[in-house]
Amino acid sequence: MSAGFTETLSAKVAAMKKKIMRLFALSTVLTCLLGAASGEPKEGAEYFRLQHPVSGVAAREVAEVFWYDCPHSYALEKPLEDWAAQQSPPVKVVRIPAAWEDQPDMVAYARLYYTLDRLGLAGQEAIPVFQAVRDQGKDLTTEQAVVRWAARQGLDVAAVRSAYTSKEVDAKVEAAPALRERYQVTEEPTVVVGGRFRTTPMLVGSAAKTVSVLDHLYHKAVGH
Repeated sequence: MSAGFTETLSAKVAAMKKKIMRLFALSTVLTCLLGAASGEPKEGAEYFRLQHPVSGVAAREVAEVFWYDCPHSYALEKPLEDWAAQQSPPVKVVRIPAAWEDQPDMVAYARLYYTLDRLGLAGQEAIPVFQAVRDQGKDLTTEQAVVRWAARQGLDVAAVRSAYTSKEVDAKVEAAPALRERYQVTEEPTVVVGGRFRTTPMLVGSAAKTVSVLDHLYHKAVGH
């Protein structure tokens, strides 16, 4: 075998090896891209583990920390309720009004939520409250404004007034900031699953994607 033939053969083998390596690298990249497109949500990007799991919380608990004057909370309300109703058994979402002690408006909306919750109306009136605050620009942070809104909604105004100023609601409003802190929430809305995992529309980009991540976390938490 001549030296020239050997050199030519070696060059062809080297070129073939380079081609195979390029194809392998391309295949690896495509596999990673497909995995990112269709795979599970990424911990540390689309959801986080709570540094300290919430004690005494069932694996099936889904808690949402929200604010009536938050557009993202408004956008998440209906998709979250629809998802909860579709589960077997249906999931009862634990609502926690976002409240910081130094934010009077947030504390006032926590009072509105607990007033409606005391009357068994929090779920029924959630969208109407969001519509009043976000779509119509109404300020429902005072007793007088809440009573006027309740009258327009056809609610029992005396019952609303009584609940709004009740000791039970006072106690829940006072405890609201600590409850938010217990779930280690710093933005709203935040969804916490099983007291261990949290995700938000700000992390994932939309209410629909939040529900998709929530669904993954819920089944992860309950061991499905």
